[in-house]
Amino acid sequence: MAPPLGQVTEETLAAISKAQTTGILESTGIYSYDLSNLVSLIPVVTPWRDRVARVQSPDGNPFAVWRAIMNLTNSQPDPSMGFDFAANEVQFQEQDFQARYKPTGFAGLVTQDAFDLARGYGDPYAIATFQTLNQVLIGDDRKLMGAQSFALAQAGAPTLTGHTTGGTISVSNIYVGVAARTGSGYYYGSGNSQGNSTQITGLSGSTNSVTASVASVKGAVAYDWFYSANGTTFFYYTTTTVNTVLITTTITSNNALPSATACPDMSTSWKGVANSIPTYNSSADNGSANANDYDGLIASLAGDYNGTGQWVQPGTGTANPAINSSLDGAALTLTGGTVTEIEAKIFLPLWNQVKCSPTAIMVNAAQAQEIANLILGVNSATTFLNTDASGRVSVTAGGRVGEIVNAPAGGVTVPIEVHVSLPPGTIVGRTDRVPFPQANISSVFEYRALRDTAQFDYGISRVANTAGGGPRKEFEVRSVGSFLTRAPVAQAVIQNVA
Repeated sequence: MAPPLGQVTEETLAAISKAQTTGILESTGIYSYDLSNLVSLIPVVTPWRDRVARVQSPDGNPFAVWRAIMNLTNSQPDPSMGFDFAANEVQFQEQDFQARYKPTGFAGLVTQDAFDLARGYGDPYAIATFQTLNQVLIGDDRKLMGAQSFALAQAGAPTLTGHTTGGTISVSNIYVGVAARTGSGYYYGSGNSQGNSTQITGLSGSTNSVTASVASVKGAVAYDWFYSANGTTFFYYTTTTVNTVLITTTITSNNALPSATACPDMSTSWKGVANSIPTYNSSADNGSANANDYDGLIASLAGDYNGTGQWVQPGTGTANPAINSSLDGAALTLTGGTVTEIEAKIFLPLWNQVKCSPTAIMVNAAQAQEIANLILGVNSATTFLNTDASGRVSVTAGGRVGEIVNAPAGGVTVPIEVHVSLPPGTIVGRTDRVPFPQANISSVFEYRALRDTAQFDYGISRVANTAGGGPRKEFEVRSVGSFLTRAPVAQAVIQNVA
């Protein structure tokens, strides 16, 4: 039976009015839904994780432990002796090394309501699991490169040089502070080193600028710079991947983070707070030591080792034998058709030290482009002319430098690898194989796992009056392991490359 006229609502009348048009027009609103598939725009490029051997530990222990016979060749006695005399005894030194196991991973959550509402479109459980795994892989690549458990050394007092042009500084004196970051600090904003500052006085005019530079901090991949008018209150100025910066203006509040071009992939979080700015602490380490980290590649080539063989802050233990140098903000140069700094600061020192060539030169995309421009930008660069289908000559613009000749090692060619988790400004000469007799090293670099990548599902608990506290699936994808560098002596690092 039809309802009484009084029960016909305004909404019903509006619907009837909409339907009663002269024909069916676009405005009638008979539409379908052109809903395309869910897309993912997250690049997952993990070349370093892909190269590091992952080995299951047979025993549970807080540390991965190994022992090494150290090189005392230059301390050995003279092998010559007279007739009827005994030969001198060879000197030996054994050193234990330890690498602490640490867990890494990410968690995911999907509510039952989210799953039900996505029916017919996507599977939120599968999507959450896959995207969580993607972030785990990215995190592994970054931590294997830049994780660091010990604190960076305090930054030195910066050297300040005033210029009468190049800026808008109109005050007579300013203070500049600086603190250094590890790889973890760069990619996850976990903190920076203990800071230091200097004052410059005697500026005059209104177009001044100031160049600030600081001694290279071993193991740092970036530097946070701060401005102060009084030496007490410091505002964030910028971050650089070299140990120098140009200050062009005074500020009374924190600047924004640098562009993605200047510092690609740098975290926009600070100490767990999203979209926040680095801070300055001149009295103590400001988070460069991450107790939850194992020590990745850069840390294992920068840190000293203590009596138990654990990596510690440079200058506080036995010196790391890895080659470490700094260009202090200078660019790479060309000599004799090769990159001067790679030959002089990686190839030659490694040959003198261990009589072998690195397996690869690891660079960020910025340095890969810099090397290509350097080599291919000279008149002697090789150009290939290719004929097209019509037999005409076709020139392909651009090129890359895929290998570089190691002249000190007798002409060995060394590949150049681009690594997304190696920040700009740092170059690593990596040796995967050491040709030492009875070296007994199956993998120079190794992720030694107590438990390799695995998913753990949590039990469900009811949380009243909280979004996400209802029926849901919670899980983690995690690993427990440590990074081992068994031959630091065969590795080299150049820091602060412009």
